[in-house]
Amino acid sequence: MKWIDGWYPVILDRGLLPHVPQLVEHRNGEFCVALDLEPGFIAEACAHGYMPMGEIAQDRPILLIKSHQKRCILDFENLHISRKIKRYARTLTFHIDRNFSECLNRVVIHYHPDTWLIKPLCDALISLHKNPMVGVSFHSIEIYDGDNFVAGEIGYTTGAIYTSLAGFHSQNGSGSVQLAVLGLILAESEFAFWDLGMPIPYKESLGAIVINRETFLKRWKTDGDRPTPTWSALTLDTDEILQKLKRNKR
Repeated sequence: MKWIDGWYPVILDRGLLPHVPQLVEHRNGEFCVALDLEPGFIAEACAHGYMPMGEIAQDRPILLIKSHQKRCILDFENLHISRKIKRYARTLTFHIDRNFSECLNRVVIHYHPDTWLIKPLCDALISLHKNPMVGVSFHSIEIYDGDNFVAGEIGYTTGAIYTSLAGFHSQNGSGSVQLAVLGLILAESEFAFWDLGMPIPYKESLGAIVINRETFLKRWKTDGDRPTPTWSALTLDTDEILQKLKRNKR
């Protein structure tokens, strides 16, 4: 084990992945670092309940393995969808995995090319979309207005858990529609809970709560080992979206 600037532990062996929470807790932090950006290693990090991020350090790509001190999760009985959402959905359609690579590209553009979605990480995510490993499968959640791709996100399933990783929107209200419909689909599909990552106010407005690392990882271990549910729908036209939002009692 080595340390970068006395702060980040470097994971040089996959056998150390289960110990990431203890390693980051030792420094009162959230990150470990690895030099391995192969799909299998990233999948194993995800399978343990950590989020993968990328960075270029001294011209070398590295993997940041994030184990949040505080994590935002949503239990579907608490899902809250504003009645105002329907007004934004009147021309939109919803798709899962229609065009993963394009969705990821638009997320990268949204975050800017020099951010944490570095090319080696993106290449690994595309690989894990095509060929899931260790029970981890990456997906794109997409919203279109006609032929225009107006909102979407990249996420992944691990057992009965869905994790949102990063998203974008380019049209007013389209991101809210994407989140609302995704939440309803996840609930219908009987996922255990929705992992939303770091706490942000809009997530809590959906009904998410903030829990500590220990509580999160206990829930992750239980539900991450369950079979992955089948999506209740992979595509919804405008009428189907509006009907789903109309029937929603949350």
